[in-house]
Amino acid sequence: MRKREIEELKTKLDLLKNHIISSIQDSNDTISTLNSLSTSEEADIGSFKSMAYIDENILRNHNMYLKDINKAIKKIENNQYGKCEMCNKNIDIRRLRAKPYARFCIACRELYEKQNSKK
Repeated sequence: MRKREIEELKTKLDLLKNHIISSIQDSNDTISTLNSLSTSEEADIGSFKSMAYIDENILRNHNMYLKDINKAIKKIENNQYGKCEMCNKNIDIRRLRAKPYARFCIACRELYEKQNSKK
């Protein structure tokens, strides 16, 4: 992978990271607000709890993506970026442009998903 491509993908990762951090903060704020609301209406309480539950799931997903993004940034710093974690072959640049925090090449990703779907 060329230096220019790595810089392009690093910029993309940094933008994604900043966006996710902002989304995490928004979700935390929303959850805090929903949890602090008091109401006497049973329907309102259920609605608030449902929204908080959804935001907590979004927050969990964002934290997972943030972890993957930080791992990809660390790989760039250690000159390990773009290598599949299973077969150690280069991940196709088109895949990295679509998902710059990809950990696996397409073939290994399919294998990984098959193995984890059986659990």
